[in-house]
Amino acid sequence: FKLVGNTNRCFVELGAGVNGGNSGFLAEVCGWTGLMVDASQSRADRLVGRFGRFGVSVERAWITIDNVNDLVRDNGYAGEIDLLSVDIDGSDYWVWNALTVCSPRMIIVEFNPAFGSKRVVTVQYDPAFDRSDYKSLTMHFYGASLAALARLGRIKGYRLVLVEPRGANAYFLRSAVGVDIPATS
Repeated sequence: FKLVGNTNRCFVELGAGVNGGNSGFLAEVCGWTGLMVDASQSRADRLVGRFGRFGVSVERAWITIDNVNDLVRDNGYAGEIDLLSVDIDGSDYWVWNALTVCSPRMIIVEFNPAFGSKRVVTVQYDPAFDRSDYKSLTMHFYGASLAALARLGRIKGYRLVLVEPRGANAYFLRSAVGVDIPATS
C-alpha cells in the first residue's frame, strides 16, 4: 500500500481464521476498519475479542456464491474498498467470481500450488465444499490453480503482480491502480 496508496483504509477478509488473515495487521497496527468473516463460531468469537475494539465487523458465516454479496453489502462495504482477501480453503475462485458489490483496489487470494502454475484448474463449485472432507484422500484437493486465478483476474479487470514466496497467496491490483507495477506471469 506504500506503493499504490489507499483510499478509505477498508478491507473485507473472507476466511479470517483466528488471526484476522491478511487484514489482521492492518486493523490492529495500522488503524484500518473492515469486515472479517469466518465459518467457525469459536474463531468468529476470537476475532470479535481481538479486533472488535478496532471497529472491525465480524460475521460467522459459511461463504457461498449466493451469500457473499449480501454479507459484504449488509456490513457496509459495498463500493470501493482498498483490500479484499479470500482464503476459504476451497471455493475461493467461485466466490471471487461471484463477488460484484465491492471494487477492491488490491485482492489477495489463496491458490493451490499443487495444481501447478500453468494449468487452469479449479475444484468444482459446491456450496457445501469442505476441504477437510477430502483430507483422508489427499491434502491437495481444494481451491484453484494460479493460472485459473490469473485468468479470472484479467476477466474482472485485475492483474497478477506478486506471488507470496511460500506459494500460497497471489496478489492482484485493479488495472488502474499502481500502473507502474507490472503484471507478472
